[in-house]
Amino acid sequence: MSNKVSIRNHSDSSYEYWRWRILIGTMIGYIFFYFVRKSITMAMPGLESVGVTKTTLGIFLTIHGVLYGVSRFINGVWSDRVNPRYFMSIGLFLAALTNVFCGYASDLATAFMPTAPEAERATLIAWIIGSFWIINGWVQGMGFPPCAKSLMHWFAPHEHGIKFATWNISHNFGAGCLFILNAFVVALGWKYCFLVPAALSLLGAIFLFWALRDSPEKEGFEPVETYYARTRGIKKGETAEKPAEAPETPVVEEEKTSLFQDLCKNVFSNWAVWVLCFANFFVYIVRFSILDWAPTFLSQSKGLDLSAAGWATACYEIFGACGVVLSGVLMDKVFNGRGAKACFVYMLGCGVASFWFWRLDSESLVLNILLLSLIGFFIYGPQCLIGCVASTIATKKSGAASSGLTGLFGYLATIVTGFGVGYLVDGATAPAKAERDQQMATIVAEKFESVDKDALLADSAKLSALVKSCEAYYDASRSLENFKGKENSEKYEEIHEKFATRADKLTSCLADVTGESPDVLTSKARVEDVSRVVEVAALERAHISRAGWPRIFGMLVFSSIAALILFALIFNTASPEVIAEEKRRKEEAAAKKA
Repeated sequence: MSNKVSIRNHSDSSYEYWRWRILIGTMIGYIFFYFVRKSITMAMPGLESVGVTKTTLGIFLTIHGVLYGVSRFINGVWSDRVNPRYFMSIGLFLAALTNVFCGYASDLATAFMPTAPEAERATLIAWIIGSFWIINGWVQGMGFPPCAKSLMHWFAPHEHGIKFATWNISHNFGAGCLFILNAFVVALGWKYCFLVPAALSLLGAIFLFWALRDSPEKEGFEPVETYYARTRGIKKGETAEKPAEAPETPVVEEEKTSLFQDLCKNVFSNWAVWVLCFANFFVYIVRFSILDWAPTFLSQSKGLDLSAAGWATACYEIFGACGVVLSGVLMDKVFNGRGAKACFVYMLGCGVASFWFWRLDSESLVLNILLLSLIGFFIYGPQCLIGCVASTIATKKSGAASSGLTGLFGYLATIVTGFGVGYLVDGATAPAKAERDQQMATIVAEKFESVDKDALLADSAKLSALVKSCEAYYDASRSLENFKGKENSEKYEEIHEKFATRADKLTSCLADVTGESPDVLTSKARVEDVSRVVEVAALERAHISRAGWPRIFGMLVFSSIAALILFALIFNTASPEVIAEEKRRKEEAAAKKA
């Protein structure tokens, strides 16, 4: 059987307009997908402040990532058969809605449990965000497959490296713009890190519905391979003439095969696709370890404030965009369509940059931004080209499915970068927390003779409450110090009120632990003792926050080396079209010599 599509006469300028419109439209659309996919990253420190732990946050990221990976593959198979215009715009609309519910999680928890204890409300907030973030993971899988299909159908194989790389900038612009946006928005509260990107993405869904179309043949154009072969080499301003023997209204015949046949032939039996899948797993460990946790580990391990951490992560994305563009040029112009060669070079650079980020324990903002930017430059080239190589070697019939399968393996990496990172960091801090408890019990027993050290250590709830109140008081006092000379501002009044509340809470906790009255604890005789207890809590918190991250930085180096080895295995892989053309050129050269 054959599927006949009528090709109408269109000018080359009209074809080029639609090619650029599809490219730019999918790029802008995918930027908005990132707005509502990575919105949780800058919200995470705020979520911790309402009682959501790193392990819980890691579970969110893992389930979201794994489900997104499964969704990318399943939706990739489906996307090869449906119109990207409807598929992608509906996916973005649904993703934006899930962010709206995440943003209002705290309000929903308060509405459902107005008189519940803070810990119970924190649990409900976690359940609400977790539930909608799981849904977000699935609908996010409706973003990339229609983009891969569109690029495969509107651009010829010899253009795929540069065009996929150009399109892939949307990853970096999406995440980079989001981090810059939320670096300002986070000052309003963590909920707005969800709500503002969601509002913008709803507008993006409308734009996608206007911008996208199906394949060139469905729009009445000739197949892109025919168009590219006919027009390449045409100088600017010239008009390409169609071959005289070509009919005015040609008919394109395409052999129709089943979905299962296409998958078996082009994807599941292709060993290079499977190597790309495992390579993508390690590439995404590096990518997501930084993308999901950078604001957290830069503030906790490297000593940067949250706003500076947001800008540092944005630089990671911006330099990543530069690396993406160069990777496409290397694939098409230097390595003649062999993206694995470019990936090998990039992962070598990524391994070196990751090693220095791990070993240079510096709090310098400039140095940390530089090293993160280098990692971003080198990791985003392979992240872009893996999907491109997988799509081209699986042909147009299974391009979205093939890239979806590699995407599935990439997002399986969130088992490591989500729950794994959260669990490892929390686990590594356990000994430091035990040491902190010892230090706190010792200093309180020294300053307050009525306190028995061993009894305080045995009462973990009372000691934990004291530690938290000391940390909250310390943070509030630091915020108040930053407003010296601005005592008449409205913000100062708000911060001063918060400081007074934290001071009362600290006094109450100390009174409970020591048995002394609040009046005695706030007297001049006790000011220095109380201050020392607060200082120990703050110093030990800084030590704890740094404890688990070095092993995560080492994991970046290991993953870079693993991906490097896998790319070496498929060093010379290229698409069937590129291989066929090289064979034809060799035969022509041999014929000329003969």
